[in-house]
Amino acid sequence: MNKTIIGAVAALTMLSMLSITAQAQRPARKPARIVVAYVTSNPTVMPDPSRMTHINYAFGHVNDTFNGVRISNESRLHSITALKKDAPWLKVCLSIGGWGSGRFSEMAATEENRKAFARDCARVVTEFDLDGIDMDWEYPTSSAAGISSSPDDTKNFTLLIKEIRAAIGPRKLLTMASPSNARFVDFPEVLPYMDFINVMAYDMGRPPRHNAALYRQDEAGNTSPFTRGSADRAIQNHLDAGIPKEKLTLGMPLYGHGDKKNYPDYVDFKDMAAPKEGLSEHWDEIARVPYYADSEGNLMLGYDNVRSITEKCQYIKDKGLLGGMYWEYSCDNPEGDLTRVIAAELIPKRFVSAQAVPKASYAGKEKRFKALLYYSDKVEEAHAQFAHQAIDFFKKLTVGDGWTLDVSKDKLPDLTSYDVVIMPDVMPWNAADRTRFEEYMENGGGWLGFHGAGYNDASTGWDWFKNFLGGFSFLCNTWPPQPALVEVEGFDHPVTKNLPARYVAPASEFYQWQPDPRSNPDLRILASLARENFPMGLKDIVFGGDFPVVWTNTKYRMVYINMGHGDETFTDATQNLLFINALRWLAFHKP
Repeated sequence: MNKTIIGAVAALTMLSMLSITAQAQRPARKPARIVVAYVTSNPTVMPDPSRMTHINYAFGHVNDTFNGVRISNESRLHSITALKKDAPWLKVCLSIGGWGSGRFSEMAATEENRKAFARDCARVVTEFDLDGIDMDWEYPTSSAAGISSSPDDTKNFTLLIKEIRAAIGPRKLLTMASPSNARFVDFPEVLPYMDFINVMAYDMGRPPRHNAALYRQDEAGNTSPFTRGSADRAIQNHLDAGIPKEKLTLGMPLYGHGDKKNYPDYVDFKDMAAPKEGLSEHWDEIARVPYYADSEGNLMLGYDNVRSITEKCQYIKDKGLLGGMYWEYSCDNPEGDLTRVIAAELIPKRFVSAQAVPKASYAGKEKRFKALLYYSDKVEEAHAQFAHQAIDFFKKLTVGDGWTLDVSKDKLPDLTSYDVVIMPDVMPWNAADRTRFEEYMENGGGWLGFHGAGYNDASTGWDWFKNFLGGFSFLCNTWPPQPALVEVEGFDHPVTKNLPARYVAPASEFYQWQPDPRSNPDLRILASLARENFPMGLKDIVFGGDFPVVWTNTKYRMVYINMGHGDETFTDATQNLLFINALRWLAFHKP
């Protein structure tokens, strides 16, 4: 071997070693998650492709002669696949079946019909520019949906899947919908031909049971009285059946089930309204879903909302599942609260990149809004520390963001030109400033108040402010300052809708009030201290009770945040996002 060859081999060896080292040092990429949206043949609602990665068009059916596919509203399917022109990431599959859709057993019973049906699947994939087929036979060997069945259905289903895969080829998607119990299908046999499985973790109960509980019991073994099945159990059933987690999507319902007396059997999220007279809204701490109940605590309507859907998305991430699926797109409200939060939680990069996001209005251009920060140093040291850090925090937000922040110490200037007044540590104390602030707020002004700025007791002497805050006074506080587990409640509110269900707030003291803020129907509680914190404190101890820490009085454009004591408040990114959300909402929300 000559020197040239030796040198070349050495160089290649060195490059190979460097490549291996680089790969070992490169951080592992986060798995790409998917969001599968079922979209029906109803022609009135067009889906927003930015909220999903896959569409399963519902439905195709087995034709009357058991050897082909019949599609509901073919023109609608053409309009759905046309979305891919402007959304190149989007995959569209035809879902064949659905509850009550029959003739599967007869079709799958003979090799001739299976092959003919598979060929027709390949035809519709080509004709309609589809990305694949989703099988929704509900269910092999079962006649529960009022369809024919046979003991041989499970075996024949496997043979059918093999035929479809052979007909559509290896590059097209082949998926299926599976019930929560993971029965009816021989998964080890069909998995080699399947891309992924959509777990229908809903319709697991009707009143007095939850439709789609996340859990049946908590870590301590306590069981929800309203839960039979759960999403967690459904996923475990499929894992036990031998399906890798990377091939599972968790199904979520955008609807609930009613008791058929107070509410219909099916209630879409878009049709949800406040509880009827005599009923009240509750949150099942174990099942992690909301429900409406009567005065005796009986469940009348079980459903999902932004909070429960957010927790299910977090479950998907924690479990390392492929993604989420939901039935169905048009059940969401016009604002898209549920479909948007699913996209934001599971496919944030795709969701954001697909939106028409306006560029920031940078400094030097027209200012978008103007804020005033009013503070005082004539307060206890920890409150003054927070105020000075708040000045730095909010000033940094103005850089390149097209808004201005003025700062005033111990005196309120004329407020008519300000969109928001921020009070980090104190409320106005002299009569002139109080009158000026009252007039400002009564005429639609915005207020972001923290901790000490809301403190009021018998010595405050300002009834207007007491009512403005919510109609209550200081009762007690925790001491010394310590971190606390905060439970977010208002997932459908702009101030909190992109926050996790819980986070640990940095050390602070927390005020408790009398009467309970939650007793005021004009207040919207957005976050509170979790019950696990109690007893809380070492010197001044709070042993329990309701403990709201973030709310808005809906009569005004205001947000009060109980945090703001000492120099640790701005050390948590989640809590900082809460502050920014509140400022943005107040700046742009016009009641």
